[in-house]
Amino acid sequence: MLERLRWSVGAYRQDTLKPGDRHPVDGTTGRFHFVAAGAVDVRGDAESVALQAGAFLLAPRGGRHTFVAREETTLHTGELTVASTGAAPVLSALPDKVIAHCFVCREPIVAALIEKMAGEASQDRPGSRSVLSQLGNVLAAAAIRSWVESGCGSADLLSVPLKDSDVGRALAAIHADPGEPWTLDRLARISLASRSAFAERFRLAVGETPARYVARVRMEQAKRLLAERTTVAEVAVRLGYGSEAAFSRAFRRHEGVPPTTWRHAPTGEGVRPFGR
Repeated sequence: MLERLRWSVGAYRQDTLKPGDRHPVDGTTGRFHFVAAGAVDVRGDAESVALQAGAFLLAPRGGRHTFVAREETTLHTGELTVASTGAAPVLSALPDKVIAHCFVCREPIVAALIEKMAGEASQDRPGSRSVLSQLGNVLAAAAIRSWVESGCGSADLLSVPLKDSDVGRALAAIHADPGEPWTLDRLARISLASRSAFAERFRLAVGETPARYVARVRMEQAKRLLAERTTVAEVAVRLGYGSEAAFSRAFRRHEGVPPTTWRHAPTGEGVRPFGR
């Protein structure tokens, strides 16, 4: 589930709310909110939720709600956009609000990550948007895990990405080493199934063919490597392509542009503040 749900962090802000202050949020873009200090009530159309210091709220599809400070509160907010393919089934299965109470207690590193995100958002450094998104992915993944561990995640949600444990072994192998020369035969053997049975079970469980899934995983990994300034030639080798040209052709089919063009697109600009 977490592997299929990756985010890009856009605008980021830190607010200090006085007791009684109201902070409305309205929009279709996903957001996360972290209560660094204080306490707030989150009021929506039909419910109100109290959040104490250390709590994390993920609104995967955005929506309208208002924070009302019960005491002086420091609130961190980040704008989230899904940046991975194949995330729609998981995203649609998540509730409007994923809340991780006592998040800092479960994940002590959260405070340091939030501090780092605030620093990246306030400085105009090269690649700040990419760094901010990487940190945001860690936070969102840890929050969803904490939410599931607390018993809030439904069985339907947990089974969205995969309902076949045998196919799961093949998926684990692909993600562990996407550059391997994966074939239908090799993956079927890992899943202890015949070629035809494995191909059908994979399609039913994942929603696409093994070959298409391997290609998509490789492209997601390629984008992460390119964002880290790895050379195109090295990416081609690490992901199992026979040549830089072969990788470039595959990348262009998937993304619509060559890898060099994608890497030099203005995605590493300083993070824009809200309202600009």
